[in-house]
Amino acid sequence: MGIFGITEKDVNKFIIKKDYKGLEKALNYENSSFIRYKAAEALGKLGNASKVDILINSLYDNDESVQKMVIYALGQIGDRKAVVPLISIYDEVNDELREDILFSMGEIGGRDALEFMMMALNEDNDNLKIRSVEAMEKISHPECVEPLISALDTDSVEVKVSAMKALGEIGDDKALDPLLSNVNSDKWNVRKYALNAVGKIQDSTSDVFINALADDDVHVREKAVEMIGKLGDEISYNYLRRVMHDEDEDVRERARSILDLRIKTEPIVIDETKVEYKWDNKKQSLYEIIDRIGPDEASKILIEFLNDNNLEIRERAAEVLGEIRNENAIQPLINVLDDEHSSVKWRAREALRKIGEPAVMPLVDALNNGNPHIRKRVACALGEIGDERAIPSLIKNLDDEDEVIRLRIVVSISKFGKKAIDPLIIALNNENSMVREKAAHALGEIGDPVVLKQLQNALNDEDPKVQRSAAKAIKTVIANNT
Repeated sequence: MGIFGITEKDVNKFIIKKDYKGLEKALNYENSSFIRYKAAEALGKLGNASKVDILINSLYDNDESVQKMVIYALGQIGDRKAVVPLISIYDEVNDELREDILFSMGEIGGRDALEFMMMALNEDNDNLKIRSVEAMEKISHPECVEPLISALDTDSVEVKVSAMKALGEIGDDKALDPLLSNVNSDKWNVRKYALNAVGKIQDSTSDVFINALADDDVHVREKAVEMIGKLGDEISYNYLRRVMHDEDEDVRERARSILDLRIKTEPIVIDETKVEYKWDNKKQSLYEIIDRIGPDEASKILIEFLNDNNLEIRERAAEVLGEIRNENAIQPLINVLDDEHSSVKWRAREALRKIGEPAVMPLVDALNNGNPHIRKRVACALGEIGDERAIPSLIKNLDDEDEVIRLRIVVSISKFGKKAIDPLIIALNNENSMVREKAAHALGEIGDPVVLKQLQNALNDEDPKVQRSAAKAIKTVIANNT
């Protein structure tokens, strides 16, 4: 350190050497808020969860800019130990810092953060509500759905739009009707984002988008064109051809580009070692190409397209692979369950559902994938396919380290109905308390009164979480059968 105290140059040396003691001294350096700010920034970038306590101790820094960076750094590190301290200062800081806290808790996640998000939705400040909604979108927990649906009931367009975007990303069917009710809003931006969210939910149909092609607002019509392109069914495409006469050039161009994307590829060089493909300028559907070159050859091309840079090509490839139902596509489709765009992920999951029985065991294996995003969507796909062979593996993974995945597994198991009851009753005696807790939850979701006795026995479980889960499940079963 320099003779005049800690300098920015010193902080940079601490970063290079990963000198956490030096950074801690810099974070507590009373003579310069700038040095404290740089130290907090460095700790966030280094991302060492074992050093979270250093940052937590600086949450009460007397300089607001330093506080802001400390809060942000805690979000970058993502250690759940920081959630309670962040909550503890929430009422003591201004609204701008509260927004930062909500943002960081969305980055961190976890039960405590989720419950706080739900509470923050009741704030009077719309910006805080929006930050809360955005954080809940990141967490994407099934329990976020009902609060987000409630958030649609607001006069604030910004809050409403944020809630619709979050519901679209989570993709729960329960949000469909509330979103559809906003498709007829008197505000064009609400109609536009309602269409976008509806298009991301599995049970949505093309009718709502076809109707929106006649909307008075150009932004809504353009969004309707986009969503019809993503659906990709033949009837909807016929309506797009009519849009080629729309008064707005952007709408016409959007429709034209989508129709052109139906023109995929055809072989131009074929020999024993190589098959090359190029864009075909003829206006022919992908299905015509499949008929010409055969489903096996078409699947090879489409599997390559799953990694294309063009979003709409990836969407279309996943969609058509589901129609072809070629078993060679199963693993590539599982791999793109982690695509950066939810529309591709949904289409890949839907394709796996359509492939059905052959996809079950590869999906079961993927429950152990190291990527939590893939495990989450694999659990959903297995529930949608409904093959009983998946039940034991789903129950086995009720102890997944990711809470969102555990709850998705519960939802999937509950879709098997009575077929899952016996394995879940056995799971109530599993040595892992987390499995017992989620097994009780799943039995409650199934709602069959035959399980009441086993759930009542679980009220005496040694783990309080299992007891609470069983008690909640009993209430659910009774409510569903009265």
